[in-house]
Formats: sequence, C-alpha cells, structure tokens
Amino acid sequence: MIQSVGRFIFLILVIFATDQLSKLYIINVFNIDVTSLSSQYLTSINEYLNFHLIWNKGFAFGLFQNEISKVNYIYMTIMIIIVLVVFFYAISINKKHYYYAFSLIVGGALGNLLDRYQYSAVLDFIDIHYNNYHWYVFNIADISISIGCILIILYELFSKEKKINDAN
Repeated sequence: MIQSVGRFIFLILVIFATDQLSKLYIINVFNIDVTSLSSQYLTSINEYLNFHLIWNKGFAFGLFQNEISKVNYIYMTIMIIIVLVVFFYAISINKKHYYYAFSLIVGGALGNLLDRYQYSAVLDFIDIHYNNYHWYVFNIADISISIGCILIILYELFSKEKKINDAN
C-alpha cells in the first residue's frame, strides 16, 4: 500500500513539475508580462501546432470566462479544492490501477490551481489546429487531467464488463 501511494505521490509531483516548468518556459522565453494577463500569439511550431498564450480566467475550456466575478472565482477555487480532496479520498478506497489515473488528475489540477493562486488565471498556450479549425488552447495540466479522466472511464467500462461476464 505505502509503495503504491509513493508512486502515486511521485507521479503527482512529476505532472505538477512538468506543467509548471512548461509554463515558466513560455513566460521566460517569450518574456511574458504576467501582470497584464493579455492573450497573445507567440509562435508557430509547425503547420498543426502554435504557441498562443491565453489566460483562462474561467473554468474548463474557458467556460464562464466573461462571467467571473470575484465571488464566483472564490467559489470556483473552493470547488477545485473540494474536488482534489474527493480525489485523495477516492484514492484511499479504490484499487491500485486507479492510482495512476487519479495521479494524473490531481497533478494537473494542482498545476492549474497554483496558476489561479499566482496569476488569478490559468496559463494556456498549446494551440493545435488544422487549417482554420483550432481546438481549445490548453496546457500540460489539461492534457494530464483529460488522460486521467479517460483512463477512469476505461477502467470503469472494462471492470463493469468483467463483472457482468463473471456474474453469468
């Protein structure tokens, strides 16, 4: 159990550090003024990938970006903290194969939470596109959270299917 929790904490720290280092890289290399929180195009990496700085003051995928008041921002931050606590609790009662998925989610959530604390917004900069179709601008923490959620869904789908097969 302790060894599994150690791996869980290590993965959280790796995800958190990778996210924060990538954001510091963008801030330092492109000489970003973090006090202005202004969005700006940074550079094109190739025909499918740009670095485009977006300060996400809203929630996932920029929801409520223009509707955030100070009170709503505080509530949103409290909700994120509650979700983190629930995930830590879930880790303590779930099977080991969930640890990695939860580690990805918690590591990413902590990275974005630190941004909210430091800048009052989350720094997103990865812009994937094809021709004129652009996906949402995101960061390493968002990737980690998404992969963790997908893994949990897959675990649930396959464990439910196995339970149904075992019951027959």
